[in-house]
Amino acid sequence: MLAILQNTPLWVYATLLFLLYCGFKARTPHHESRFALLLTPLVLIAWSLFSLNLNLDPGLSLSCWLCAMLLGAVSAWLIFSRRGVTLDDAETGLIVPGTWKVLMLYLLFFTVNYYFGYQDDVHPEQSSTSHILLLKAVVSGFVCGLIGTRSLKFYWLLRTLQAQRPPLGTR
Repeated sequence: MLAILQNTPLWVYATLLFLLYCGFKARTPHHESRFALLLTPLVLIAWSLFSLNLNLDPGLSLSCWLCAMLLGAVSAWLIFSRRGVTLDDAETGLIVPGTWKVLMLYLLFFTVNYYFGYQDDVHPEQSSTSHILLLKAVVSGFVCGLIGTRSLKFYWLLRTLQAQRPPLGTR
């Protein structure tokens, strides 16, 4: 176990510390900008698709990824509540109540990527088997759907709240 930690590159620890910082910060009410809400799903989908290994069976890998992403999306829709979310003062972003769920998502995301990265480095012959590649596609799709749908759900809420505000001349 100690060898695993010693051979882990420093940038991985820096990434973990950044995710922990952001996750603990999300325990208190925080601002979510329109830009971040739109960028997060795009980056995750691109990263997730880029990490797929489509050498063995591209159709099966993409199908598993898509099904898992849809399952992650449904889970996010049920897990993340709109309760307590309000427009910020400039009415261009949201103030989201604090929650531990964001920290859990970040740790899940990090753990999944760390595990598969470790497997690729230590057991490359096992990490290229079809069942491991499909597992990676499923896990990657689920996490992508979970985090991406949270952002999209809050983006749609932002648009709804902006549409409900009174016109500028009547305030």
